[in-house]
Amino acid sequence: MVGAIALVLFLVIVPPLVMDLEPKSINTTLQVEIPPQSSAPLPLPNLPAKPVPEESTDPAKALSEPGPSPATTESDAKRVDAETKRAEAILNQEGTYIVALATLSKKENVRQLQSKLTQIGIKSYTEPVKTATGDQTRVRAGPFSSKEAAEKARSKLQQMGYKPGAVSAK
Repeated sequence: MVGAIALVLFLVIVPPLVMDLEPKSINTTLQVEIPPQSSAPLPLPNLPAKPVPEESTDPAKALSEPGPSPATTESDAKRVDAETKRAEAILNQEGTYIVALATLSKKENVRQLQSKLTQIGIKSYTEPVKTATGDQTRVRAGPFSSKEAAEKARSKLQQMGYKPGAVSAK
């Protein structure tokens, strides 16, 4: 009987002591710092400056030159309508090809990208897009008269560090 009592006491005392060995928690004070958002434009890859010959009859050239910045929402709406009409006019041309390049929310980034494209001799135009996160601008390379010309421009963009989309007919 004494052996049975000793065994029960052993089972009641020892297993809870062994199983109750939880690691001790270490008290630490965490400090999280969130840096302020920068309004600086996104950096674009450095591209070599190469003069582009002036073409006064090129309809896409007018699209690649940034217009004056709007001062009011009414003038902004008119500018968006004008951009949309110009993009539609380009896309309605028979046998034209384009290369999707980027969708950007900041107008300054759009202007910088179009400036870089002009420097390397690639025509571009923009399309305004309304999204759930706000107004954005699509930048397209083109229009090109042949698929080969569009593929050549796409390869050039890839070599310059961009990630262009596929060539598409419009």
